[in-house]
Parts: sequence; C-alpha cells; structure tokens
Amino acid sequence: MNPNYAAKVKEEIDKLLRVGFIQPVKQATWLSLIVVVPNKNRKIRVCVDYRKLNAATVTNVFPFPFTDGVLDAVAGHEVYSFLDRFNEYNQIRMRPDNQEKTTFVTEWGVFVTVVMMFGLTTTLATFERIIMEIFGEFFPAFM
Repeated sequence: MNPNYAAKVKEEIDKLLRVGFIQPVKQATWLSLIVVVPNKNRKIRVCVDYRKLNAATVTNVFPFPFTDGVLDAVAGHEVYSFLDRFNEYNQIRMRPDNQEKTTFVTEWGVFVTVVMMFGLTTTLATFERIIMEIFGEFFPAFM
C-alpha cells in the first residue's frame, strides 16, 4: 500500500471496527481488496472493490418511486421527518450467512462487514424496499 495512504486506511479500519460495522475473521471463501480513492478535496476514501462479488450477485430489482409521486402522497400532512440517509446502508445488518461474501483483506487483517456497505450491488434496492415496507401505509400508490 502507498505509505502516504496507510495511516488513513488504518484509521478508517479502526473506526469501522470501533463502531461495529466490520469484524475480523480467520478464514474466507470470498475475498475482495480495498481501494484508496483520492477526492478532489485532498481527502481519501477507502472502498472495498466488490466488482467480482457484484458480478456473481443476483440483482435485487425494486422499483423506486418517482419523487413527484412521493411529494404528492405526503402533501397536506402536518408533520414531516427526515431519515438519516447519510449512513443509510450501515443501519441494515447483513444476514450472517451473507457476511462471509463481503470479506476483504488489508495489511492489518481480514474482515467481514456486519452491516450493508456502499459498493454492494443490492444495497440501494434493499434499503428502498425496507423503507417502503416500513412506511408503505403512507404511500398506498406505491405498494
């Protein structure tokens, strides 16, 4: 790994361990690598290269509602709330039998994700499906 990025990657791994988003494993049947992507603001983003896993994944098709339809459905209500979409995927736990497929390797060990992470092909559709299951009664046109 590029020595300029190693400290930042280690910091990110430690943070993910601390909040419980990943956990170490001793064996793996699937294995992905991490990729460091420099942003325009000179910060780096640590990503897991799930391209091979995504290629082997059955696509989770879920129709996304059109924004105009959602706004029409909520119009006239007295109270509105905003969901935490910043960490949206990380709020959904991975099924234990699927965690092993998210294994990735670093200089500091081999880890699996315990929660859904950005980069998996089915995360957005899974998140939207869950949101519609929870709030579907408020959007009967979309159910």
